[in-house]
Amino acid sequence: MTEADDGAATYAAPARERHVLILDLSKSMLAPLPDPETPGPEKQKIEVARTAVYRILENAENQHAFFGLVTFTENVRVAVPLTEIRHENLPYLESLISMLMPSGRSAIWDALAVGADLLRAGDGAVRGNLVLVTDGWDNASQRFEVHDPAGRPTTGTRTNLVSYLLPPQSQLTFRVIGIGSGAERDKGVDSRRMNSFLTALNQRAADIGSPPAYSYQEVVTGSQLFAQMVYAFLDIDYEGARSLDQLHPEELARHAASAARALKEPQQHATVTRLSGQFGAGVPSAPAAPPEGPALEVDVLSAPNGLVPPYLRERYGPLGTVIEAYLSRDFDGALDRLKRASPLLPTVTAQYWAARIHFARGEIVEAARSLLQAWGEAEKLPSPGRARVLRRLALLQARMQNDKETETLVHFIDETESRLGRAEPAFRTQLIELFGRLMELRGTYQLTRLGNADTADAAHRHEAAVEEIFGRLQDLRLEAPSADPAIEGALDLIEICLAAKR
Repeated sequence: MTEADDGAATYAAPARERHVLILDLSKSMLAPLPDPETPGPEKQKIEVARTAVYRILENAENQHAFFGLVTFTENVRVAVPLTEIRHENLPYLESLISMLMPSGRSAIWDALAVGADLLRAGDGAVRGNLVLVTDGWDNASQRFEVHDPAGRPTTGTRTNLVSYLLPPQSQLTFRVIGIGSGAERDKGVDSRRMNSFLTALNQRAADIGSPPAYSYQEVVTGSQLFAQMVYAFLDIDYEGARSLDQLHPEELARHAASAARALKEPQQHATVTRLSGQFGAGVPSAPAAPPEGPALEVDVLSAPNGLVPPYLRERYGPLGTVIEAYLSRDFDGALDRLKRASPLLPTVTAQYWAARIHFARGEIVEAARSLLQAWGEAEKLPSPGRARVLRRLALLQARMQNDKETETLVHFIDETESRLGRAEPAFRTQLIELFGRLMELRGTYQLTRLGNADTADAAHRHEAAVEEIFGRLQDLRLEAPSADPAIEGALDLIEICLAAKR
């Protein structure tokens, strides 16, 4: 928020995220990584890391974020300069990622310095999100070193990495994802040195007055590596939920069956009724123009591992301080800040966050009252933004009512729709229309259960509708983009729901 010449407060556009990944390409990344959670042959560490990078790039494209990639062996290379991820450059970047092959040793400290340079601002400060993924010990750095707090001798010829990463005025989020147990050399990441490195960073942050946001996480399975890499870049997420491409086929079927119950029992899942007419407006055939003024921020945010995401104030404007307090579990402070920020926010945003905060405080009546007002304001919104807002409201209401079936259904729809941005416009339209037809079956299914003279005719019409949707579903399977787990999961969901409604 800025001050205009006449003293009135004006809204500044939120800054976009700036992310840099530092990826280990030393020879040890060719080793297999056990994964008892996933059946089948073990995958190499680099294979799992590549898959996570693909997901990270897709998220960066959806958020119009900036992303950079630094790789290292004994040499450091800027594989992807810090750039805005767009639909047109994504295929090139994915092709580049697929060609990354490990070899050689590990220049970890030199690579971190290059990553910091990508996030360095004009005043020399480092601002953004830096993530290191490594399975080894530094054994090849030439320019930088981490001074040993135990007092062991250093070369004296290399630059101290800690002060280089954190000059004055820096706002850096730094996360280390270490692969393997670090108890022994060549058996995993150097956990002792990494922990002492983060201790030194925290001390440096205190010295310069920078907020400390540094963490170290060891992973020992492929599923853990994938999840930790993705969550390091996703600060907007469904709390406790996993994405479709992280679900085992049996889990996917179980989730879809749960979502099907929300479509099968309208009286017990009334929230879904509010979404029934919104599918045609949810996915525009062309990218929507940037909104003027404050955005309608009604996202379900979480703080993975208890770390509050950086740059909330820059990203969300006057709402940022509210979200900071909320994610820090300072609910009283969040409510107070929301009252002060409300005149600058769209009404639906203010009421949504009031409902979130009241619910977190255990004030169920106040939460329900605020959410009801948010529903009323959302219904007045123009397309295409209305559908996304309504889904967020539905998710919150489902959680307030402990309606797991509706929560699962909304998650399916929301993730599928967010991933459809890369599909052909005609395919996007058909899939969203198919979700709409699925919603319509809720009413006809109930008519077949009335037990009166019209039941047989209603059952005939319902079965004909199911067969028509099933035929369209099979056509879509032939047209679907290959190897997209979210779209495949959505089609599986529709098929399971159809089977439940026969």
